[in-house]
Amino acid sequence: MDKRIQNIPDDVPGLWQGYIDWLRQKGIENPRITIHGGYGKNNTGDDAILHVLIERIKKYIPKAQITVICHGPKQITLWYPEVSACHFKSLTALKAICRSHIYLIGGGGIIDRINTYSGYQRFKIFDMKGKFLFFAALLAKWFGASTHFYAIGATSFPDPLVKLLTKFVLPRVDVVSVRDPLSHKNLCNLGIKRELIFVLDPALSLEPSPKEEAKKILKSWGISERSRPLVGLNMRYVRDGLTDNQKTVSETIRMVHYLNQEKGCDVFFIPISQNPFKHFEDDLDFGRKIKAGLGNPAHFFLLERYYHPTLMMAILGEMDFCILERLHAVILAYKMGVPFFVISYDDKVSEFVKLVGQEEKMIDLSEFSLEKVREKIDQDLNRIKLKTPKT
Repeated sequence: MDKRIQNIPDDVPGLWQGYIDWLRQKGIENPRITIHGGYGKNNTGDDAILHVLIERIKKYIPKAQITVICHGPKQITLWYPEVSACHFKSLTALKAICRSHIYLIGGGGIIDRINTYSGYQRFKIFDMKGKFLFFAALLAKWFGASTHFYAIGATSFPDPLVKLLTKFVLPRVDVVSVRDPLSHKNLCNLGIKRELIFVLDPALSLEPSPKEEAKKILKSWGISERSRPLVGLNMRYVRDGLTDNQKTVSETIRMVHYLNQEKGCDVFFIPISQNPFKHFEDDLDFGRKIKAGLGNPAHFFLLERYYHPTLMMAILGEMDFCILERLHAVILAYKMGVPFFVISYDDKVSEFVKLVGQEEKMIDLSEFSLEKVREKIDQDLNRIKLKTPKT
């Protein structure tokens, strides 16, 4: 792990002992803990954060009754049968917020201009997505819960109302922890006078599934014996009004063709987000466009199923090299020790890359083209060794 982050705590110091003491003082033996966030919509980053939070609660407060407020409760209860889950647009969610003893808004880019809105750009200031969590936190606090904005990102403010809610709500909750220096700076510049605790993204505490399971998955998608370097690829659409997604797709096709034909690499596209409801959040659709653009790709493989984040982490660990866009693809590849090159679409991505001292391994999405990345990725490709050489 890079020296720059070795001294950053992976969790809020003393947090769980503080909860234990607080619950003991109140005589609460079976506390109701609510975790609220963007879980259950086939996003590896969000689901990785949830997994770490559930594991921490089970470790420190084993008698807790955990409720997850999320987008896909069926997926959450399938993975965690011991946990209750409900959709965020439900009466059950409202009850869970009001009945919580501890209420956690669990990580992620809570305050960020990218993909904050539901799609109503003209009236986005009235769009509740990105604002609802603030009201929920106030409600939980009103009903007596210990409230925590947990390892959040606040890299940009989407609109004035989000700024106002941030400035009003964050000083009134019990704990606020942030996952990168820019988020800390932005909140301080906004005038937040309370303690803001700098911690690592919870996904850095995730542990991978066994290598054998990852190898079985690779085999099921056509990758078994390998005589060529295997490059893991993740790209995404961006809905910000500035990005030309078609150009990104076209340049990615050119890059994959170059990797296949000129560098002798196999490419495995890994959709980190496979949102079934929103096109802009569906990396799988992006991967299918690459496959179609390549024609009959003998050396391009596409992962077309969503796996638990510990498995996705193990899959990334089987790559010889990665070219990545999404933040948690970068975080998990970094944790697995896989060399990578990053195409940054947002400050939250570049903040992590800077944090681990890999700035030279990154370009901005606005500059992305085969010509811009070719020399940079060649340097790494020329050095890599096959993880599973052909026997």
